[in-house]
Amino acid sequence: MGNTKTGRVLAGTGRAVDDRLGGAGFMNKNLRKAFPGHWSFLLGEIALYSFVVLVLTGIFLTFFFKPSGAPVHYDGSYVPLRGLRMSEAYESTLHLTFDVRGGLLMRQIHHWAAVVFVAAICVHLLRIFFTGAFRKPREVNWLIGVTLFALAMAEGFAGYSLPDDLLSGTGLRIAQGIMLSIPVVGTYIAMWVFGGEFPSSEEFLPRLFTVHILLIPGLLLALISAHLMILWHQTHTQWPGRGRRERAVSGEPTFPNFAAQSSAYFLFTFGLLAAMAAAFQINPVWLYGPYEPSQVSTGSQPDWYVGFLEGALRITPHLSTTVAGHTIAWNPLLPAVVLPAVFLTSIALYPFAERWATGD
Repeated sequence: MGNTKTGRVLAGTGRAVDDRLGGAGFMNKNLRKAFPGHWSFLLGEIALYSFVVLVLTGIFLTFFFKPSGAPVHYDGSYVPLRGLRMSEAYESTLHLTFDVRGGLLMRQIHHWAAVVFVAAICVHLLRIFFTGAFRKPREVNWLIGVTLFALAMAEGFAGYSLPDDLLSGTGLRIAQGIMLSIPVVGTYIAMWVFGGEFPSSEEFLPRLFTVHILLIPGLLLALISAHLMILWHQTHTQWPGRGRRERAVSGEPTFPNFAAQSSAYFLFTFGLLAAMAAAFQINPVWLYGPYEPSQVSTGSQPDWYVGFLEGALRITPHLSTTVAGHTIAWNPLLPAVVLPAVFLTSIALYPFAERWATGD
Protein backbone atom coordinates (compact mmCIF):
# COMPACT_ATOMS: atom_id res chain seq x y z
CA MET A 1 0.00 0.00 0.00
CA GLY A 2 2.82 2.36 0.92
CA ASN A 3 4.69 1.56 -2.29
CA THR A 4 1.61 2.35 -4.37
CA LYS A 5 1.17 5.71 -2.63
CA THR A 6 4.87 6.52 -3.08
CA GLY A 7 4.62 5.61 -6.76
CA ARG A 8 1.66 7.95 -7.24
CA VAL A 9 3.56 10.78 -5.52
CA LEU A 10 6.62 10.25 -7.69
CA ALA A 11 4.53 10.03 -10.84
CA GLY A 12 2.67 13.22 -9.91
CA THR A 13 5.93 15.01 -9.17
CA GLY A 14 7.36 13.88 -12.51
CA ARG A 15 4.32 15.12 -14.41
CA ALA A 16 4.43 18.45 -12.57
CA VAL A 17 8.09 18.96 -13.41
CA ASP A 18 7.55 17.95 -17.04
CA ASP A 19 4.58 20.34 -17.40
CA ARG A 20 6.84 23.23 -16.35
CA LEU A 21 10.21 22.27 -17.84
CA GLY A 22 9.28 19.91 -20.65
CA GLY A 23 12.03 17.42 -19.89
CA ALA A 24 10.24 14.18 -20.81
CA GLY A 25 10.56 14.62 -24.57
CA PHE A 26 14.21 15.61 -24.28
CA MET A 27 15.05 12.67 -22.04
CA ASN A 28 13.06 10.22 -24.15
CA LYS A 29 14.96 11.28 -27.27
CA ASN A 30 18.43 11.44 -25.78
CA LEU A 31 18.30 8.32 -23.63
CA ARG A 32 17.97 6.35 -26.86
CA LYS A 33 21.01 8.00 -28.42
CA ALA A 34 23.48 5.39 -29.71
CA PHE A 35 27.15 5.18 -28.76
CA PRO A 36 29.64 3.26 -30.95
CA GLY A 37 30.73 -0.03 -29.42
CA HIS A 38 34.35 0.00 -30.64
CA TRP A 39 36.97 0.17 -27.87
CA SER A 40 38.84 3.10 -29.46
CA PHE A 41 35.88 5.40 -28.68
CA LEU A 42 36.48 4.82 -24.96
CA LEU A 43 39.89 6.56 -24.94
CA GLY A 44 38.19 9.89 -24.34
CA GLU A 45 36.22 8.29 -21.51
CA ILE A 46 39.49 7.47 -19.73
CA ALA A 47 40.43 11.15 -19.82
CA LEU A 48 37.01 12.15 -18.47
CA TYR A 49 37.12 9.63 -15.62
CA SER A 50 40.70 10.57 -14.74
CA PHE A 51 39.56 14.18 -14.48
CA VAL A 52 36.77 13.15 -12.10
CA VAL A 53 39.30 11.25 -9.97
CA LEU A 54 41.58 14.29 -10.00
CA VAL A 55 38.77 16.50 -8.71
CA LEU A 56 37.74 14.06 -5.97
CA THR A 57 41.27 13.42 -4.70
CA GLY A 58 42.20 17.09 -5.12
CA ILE A 59 39.37 18.10 -2.79
CA PHE A 60 40.78 15.75 -0.15
CA LEU A 61 44.31 17.13 -0.57
CA THR A 62 43.23 20.77 -0.23
CA PHE A 63 42.05 20.07 3.33
CA PHE A 64 45.64 19.44 4.43
CA PHE A 65 47.96 21.29 2.05
CA LYS A 66 49.14 24.78 3.06
CA PRO A 67 50.11 26.90 0.05
CA SER A 68 52.53 29.04 1.99
CA GLY A 69 56.21 29.80 1.60
CA ALA A 70 56.55 30.91 5.22
CA PRO A 71 59.58 29.20 6.84
CA VAL A 72 59.03 26.59 9.57
CA HIS A 73 61.08 23.85 11.21
CA TYR A 74 59.89 20.32 10.56
CA ASP A 75 58.91 18.29 13.63
CA GLY A 76 56.88 15.48 12.06
CA SER A 77 57.15 11.73 11.70
CA TYR A 78 59.80 11.56 8.99
CA VAL A 79 63.00 11.43 11.09
CA PRO A 80 65.63 12.18 8.36
CA LEU A 81 64.17 15.69 7.83
CA ARG A 82 63.27 16.46 11.45
CA GLY A 83 64.53 19.87 12.59
CA LEU A 84 65.20 21.04 9.03
CA ARG A 85 64.07 24.49 7.93
CA MET A 86 61.50 24.39 5.12
CA SER A 87 58.40 26.11 3.77
CA GLU A 88 54.94 25.46 5.17
CA ALA A 89 54.00 24.01 1.78
CA TYR A 90 56.66 21.30 1.99
CA GLU A 91 55.99 20.70 5.70
CA SER A 92 52.27 20.20 5.03
CA THR A 93 53.08 17.82 2.16
CA LEU A 94 55.19 15.72 4.54
CA HIS A 95 52.42 15.86 7.15
CA LEU A 96 49.88 14.75 4.56
CA THR A 97 52.19 11.94 3.45
CA PHE A 98 53.20 10.49 6.83
CA ASP A 99 50.67 11.65 9.43
CA VAL A 100 47.28 11.78 7.65
CA ARG A 101 45.52 8.42 7.31
CA GLY A 102 45.37 7.58 3.63
CA GLY A 103 47.25 10.77 2.76
CA LEU A 104 50.04 9.13 0.78
CA LEU A 105 47.56 6.95 -1.10
CA MET A 106 45.48 10.01 -2.04
CA ARG A 107 48.59 11.92 -3.13
CA GLN A 108 49.68 9.08 -5.34
CA ILE A 109 46.20 8.48 -6.81
CA HIS A 110 46.09 12.19 -7.65
CA HIS A 111 49.49 12.12 -9.30
CA TRP A 112 48.85 8.93 -11.27
CA ALA A 113 45.47 10.29 -12.37
CA ALA A 114 47.22 13.42 -13.68
CA VAL A 115 49.68 11.31 -15.66
CA VAL A 116 46.89 9.13 -17.11
CA PHE A 117 44.70 12.20 -17.80
CA VAL A 118 47.29 13.77 -20.10
CA ALA A 119 48.12 10.39 -21.69
CA ALA A 120 44.45 9.67 -22.40
CA ILE A 121 43.94 13.09 -24.01
CA CYS A 122 47.05 12.53 -26.13
CA VAL A 123 45.96 9.08 -27.34
CA HIS A 124 42.40 10.31 -27.87
CA LEU A 125 43.72 13.12 -30.09
CA LEU A 126 45.78 10.58 -32.03
CA ARG A 127 42.69 8.43 -32.59
CA ILE A 128 40.75 11.44 -33.84
CA PHE A 129 43.64 12.53 -36.09
CA PHE A 130 44.32 9.18 -37.73
CA THR A 131 40.63 8.45 -38.31
CA GLY A 132 39.95 11.91 -39.76
CA ALA A 133 37.36 12.70 -37.08
CA PHE A 134 38.63 16.30 -36.90
CA ARG A 135 37.15 17.24 -40.28
CA LYS A 136 34.12 19.42 -40.92
CA PRO A 137 31.88 19.91 -38.97
CA ARG A 138 34.07 18.85 -36.02
CA GLU A 139 36.88 21.42 -36.24
CA VAL A 140 35.65 23.28 -33.15
CA ASN A 141 35.84 20.15 -31.02
CA TRP A 142 39.35 19.51 -32.36
CA LEU A 143 40.39 23.01 -31.23
CA ILE A 144 38.82 22.36 -27.83
CA GLY A 145 40.70 19.06 -27.57
CA VAL A 146 44.06 20.66 -28.38
CA THR A 147 43.36 23.42 -25.83
CA LEU A 148 42.49 20.77 -23.22
CA PHE A 149 45.80 19.05 -23.99
CA ALA A 150 47.76 22.27 -23.42
CA LEU A 151 45.81 23.12 -20.24
CA ALA A 152 46.28 19.57 -18.90
CA MET A 153 50.06 19.87 -19.30
CA ALA A 154 50.05 23.28 -17.61
CA GLU A 155 47.86 21.96 -14.79
CA GLY A 156 50.13 18.98 -14.29
CA PHE A 157 53.21 21.19 -14.09
CA ALA A 158 51.48 23.51 -11.60
CA GLY A 159 50.51 20.64 -9.32
CA TYR A 160 53.95 19.07 -9.64
CA SER A 161 55.49 22.38 -8.51
CA LEU A 162 53.34 22.99 -5.42
CA PRO A 163 55.12 20.84 -2.77
CA ASP A 164 58.20 23.15 -2.85
CA ASP A 165 60.65 20.25 -2.69
CA LEU A 166 64.06 20.32 -4.38
CA LEU A 167 62.79 18.63 -7.54
CA SER A 168 59.81 20.97 -8.07
CA GLY A 169 61.95 23.99 -7.17
CA THR A 170 64.47 23.02 -9.82
CA GLY A 171 61.64 22.76 -12.34
CA LEU A 172 60.37 26.20 -11.38
CA ARG A 173 63.87 27.61 -11.71
CA ILE A 174 64.00 26.23 -15.25
CA ALA A 175 60.58 27.76 -15.93
CA GLN A 176 61.83 31.13 -14.70
CA GLY A 177 64.84 30.87 -17.02
CA ILE A 178 62.51 30.14 -19.93
CA MET A 179 60.44 33.23 -19.08
CA LEU A 180 63.58 35.38 -18.87
CA SER A 181 64.64 34.22 -22.36
CA ILE A 182 61.62 35.91 -23.98
CA PRO A 183 62.96 39.09 -25.64
CA VAL A 184 61.95 42.52 -24.27
CA VAL A 185 59.18 41.35 -21.93
CA GLY A 186 60.78 38.27 -20.33
CA THR A 187 61.99 40.03 -17.20
CA TYR A 188 58.60 41.62 -16.60
CA ILE A 189 56.79 38.29 -17.12
CA ALA A 190 59.05 36.53 -14.62
CA MET A 191 58.67 39.28 -12.02
CA TRP A 192 54.89 39.30 -12.48
CA VAL A 193 54.52 35.50 -12.29
CA PHE A 194 56.76 35.01 -9.26
CA GLY A 195 55.79 38.22 -7.48
CA GLY A 196 59.41 39.37 -7.22
CA GLU A 197 62.86 37.88 -7.54
CA PHE A 198 62.92 34.09 -7.74
CA PRO A 199 62.11 32.03 -5.69
CA SER A 200 59.77 34.48 -3.87
CA SER A 201 57.88 31.50 -2.42
CA GLU A 202 55.70 33.51 -0.03
CA GLU A 203 54.21 35.43 -2.95
CA PHE A 204 54.31 32.73 -5.60
CA LEU A 205 52.97 29.58 -3.91
CA PRO A 206 49.53 31.00 -2.97
CA ARG A 207 48.95 32.28 -6.50
CA LEU A 208 50.18 29.00 -8.01
CA PHE A 209 47.77 27.15 -5.71
CA THR A 210 44.89 29.35 -6.91
CA VAL A 211 45.82 28.68 -10.52
CA HIS A 212 46.03 24.93 -9.85
CA ILE A 213 42.78 24.41 -7.92
CA LEU A 214 40.58 27.17 -9.38
CA LEU A 215 41.62 28.84 -12.63
CA ILE A 216 42.82 25.94 -14.80
CA PRO A 217 40.30 23.38 -13.40
CA GLY A 218 37.51 25.88 -14.11
CA LEU A 219 38.70 26.23 -17.71
CA LEU A 220 39.04 22.46 -18.02
CA LEU A 221 35.52 21.89 -16.67
CA ALA A 222 34.04 24.50 -19.01
CA LEU A 223 35.84 23.11 -22.07
CA ILE A 224 35.02 19.48 -21.22
CA SER A 225 31.35 20.45 -20.87
CA ALA A 226 31.43 22.29 -24.21
CA HIS A 227 33.25 19.34 -25.81
CA LEU A 228 30.61 16.87 -24.63
CA MET A 229 27.67 19.10 -25.62
CA ILE A 230 29.05 19.57 -29.14
CA LEU A 231 29.75 15.84 -29.38
CA TRP A 232 26.22 15.08 -28.24
CA HIS A 233 24.79 17.43 -30.86
CA GLN A 234 26.97 16.27 -33.76
CA THR A 235 26.96 12.57 -32.75
CA HIS A 236 30.04 10.34 -32.77
CA THR A 237 31.95 9.38 -35.84
CA GLN A 238 32.06 5.65 -36.53
CA TRP A 239 34.07 3.12 -38.47
CA PRO A 240 32.88 2.65 -42.06
CA GLY A 241 30.74 -0.37 -42.82
CA ARG A 242 27.84 -1.65 -44.90
CA GLY A 243 24.78 0.55 -44.48
CA ARG A 244 26.44 3.00 -42.09
CA ARG A 245 25.83 6.74 -42.51
CA GLU A 246 27.32 9.88 -40.93
CA ARG A 247 24.20 10.87 -39.00
CA ALA A 248 23.05 7.37 -38.03
CA VAL A 249 25.51 5.95 -35.51
CA SER A 250 25.12 2.25 -34.78
CA GLY A 251 25.84 1.11 -31.25
CA GLU A 252 24.40 0.73 -27.76
CA PRO A 253 21.61 3.07 -26.55
CA THR A 254 22.58 5.54 -23.83
CA PHE A 255 20.22 4.01 -21.27
CA PRO A 256 20.46 1.45 -19.89
CA ASN A 257 23.28 -0.16 -21.92
CA PHE A 258 25.88 2.59 -22.25
CA ALA A 259 25.05 4.08 -18.82
CA ALA A 260 25.78 0.73 -17.14
CA GLN A 261 28.95 0.18 -19.19
CA SER A 262 30.15 3.72 -18.51
CA SER A 263 29.56 3.43 -14.76
CA ALA A 264 31.48 0.16 -14.65
CA TYR A 265 34.25 1.67 -16.76
CA PHE A 266 34.57 4.62 -14.35
CA LEU A 267 34.84 2.27 -11.37
CA PHE A 268 37.40 0.17 -13.23
CA THR A 269 39.46 3.29 -14.04
CA PHE A 270 39.27 4.50 -10.43
CA GLY A 271 40.21 1.05 -9.15
CA LEU A 272 43.17 0.75 -11.51
CA LEU A 273 44.47 4.19 -10.51
CA ALA A 274 44.12 3.22 -6.84
CA ALA A 275 45.99 -0.03 -7.49
CA MET A 276 48.78 1.84 -9.28
CA ALA A 277 48.99 4.31 -6.40
CA ALA A 278 49.20 1.49 -3.87
CA ALA A 279 51.80 -0.54 -5.79
CA PHE A 280 53.96 1.99 -7.65
CA GLN A 281 55.67 4.91 -5.93
CA ILE A 282 55.52 8.26 -7.70
CA ASN A 283 57.09 11.61 -6.79
CA PRO A 284 58.59 10.69 -3.36
CA VAL A 285 59.13 14.30 -2.26
CA TRP A 286 60.57 13.26 1.12
CA LEU A 287 63.66 11.91 -0.66
CA TYR A 288 64.41 15.23 -2.35
CA GLY A 289 64.29 17.52 0.66
CA PRO A 290 63.10 21.14 0.72
CA TYR A 291 64.00 23.51 -2.09
CA GLU A 292 67.11 25.62 -1.59
CA PRO A 293 68.22 27.95 -4.41
CA SER A 294 71.85 27.04 -3.72
CA GLN A 295 71.17 23.35 -4.45
CA VAL A 296 70.29 21.78 -7.77
CA SER A 297 68.75 18.37 -8.35
CA THR A 298 70.92 17.36 -11.33
CA GLY A 299 69.01 14.13 -11.79
CA SER A 300 65.69 15.95 -11.99
CA GLN A 301 63.23 14.55 -14.48
CA PRO A 302 59.69 15.84 -15.04
CA ASP A 303 56.58 13.81 -15.75
CA TRP A 304 56.54 12.30 -19.24
CA TYR A 305 54.38 14.98 -20.86
CA VAL A 306 57.03 17.68 -20.25
CA GLY A 307 59.79 15.31 -21.37
CA PHE A 308 59.98 16.69 -24.91
CA LEU A 309 60.66 20.19 -23.52
CA GLU A 310 63.23 18.86 -21.06
CA GLY A 311 64.98 16.89 -23.78
CA ALA A 312 64.95 19.80 -26.20
CA LEU A 313 66.46 22.07 -23.54
CA ARG A 314 69.21 19.56 -22.78
CA ILE A 315 70.30 18.96 -26.38
CA THR A 316 70.14 22.56 -27.64
CA PRO A 317 73.66 24.04 -27.74
CA HIS A 318 74.51 27.42 -26.22
CA LEU A 319 73.47 30.09 -28.72
CA SER A 320 73.04 33.78 -28.12
CA THR A 321 72.79 36.99 -30.09
CA THR A 322 73.35 40.54 -28.87
CA VAL A 323 71.08 43.14 -30.43
CA ALA A 324 71.36 46.80 -29.38
CA GLY A 325 73.01 45.80 -26.13
CA HIS A 326 70.38 43.14 -25.32
CA THR A 327 71.30 39.44 -25.31
CA ILE A 328 68.87 36.95 -26.80
CA ALA A 329 69.49 33.47 -25.34
CA TRP A 330 68.40 31.12 -28.11
CA ASN A 331 69.10 27.91 -26.21
CA PRO A 332 66.12 28.25 -23.82
CA LEU A 333 63.99 30.37 -26.18
CA LEU A 334 63.88 28.04 -29.18
CA PRO A 335 63.27 24.66 -27.45
CA ALA A 336 61.04 25.86 -24.60
CA VAL A 337 59.06 28.76 -26.09
CA VAL A 338 59.12 28.53 -29.89
CA LEU A 339 58.97 24.72 -30.16
CA PRO A 340 55.81 24.17 -28.02
CA ALA A 341 54.14 27.24 -29.55
CA VAL A 342 54.77 25.98 -33.09
CA PHE A 343 53.81 22.40 -32.16
CA LEU A 344 50.49 23.25 -30.50
CA THR A 345 49.58 25.87 -33.12
CA SER A 346 50.35 23.43 -35.94
CA ILE A 347 48.17 20.62 -34.62
CA ALA A 348 45.37 23.07 -33.75
CA LEU A 349 45.30 24.53 -37.28
CA TYR A 350 45.85 21.25 -39.14
CA PRO A 351 42.15 20.68 -40.01
CA PHE A 352 41.97 24.09 -41.66
CA ALA A 353 45.31 23.61 -43.46
CA GLU A 354 44.22 20.22 -44.77
CA ARG A 355 40.90 21.59 -46.00
CA TRP A 356 42.70 24.43 -47.79
CA ALA A 357 45.30 22.08 -49.32
CA THR A 358 42.80 19.45 -50.53
CA GLY A 359 39.92 21.75 -51.41
CA ASP A 360 37.61 19.45 -49.47
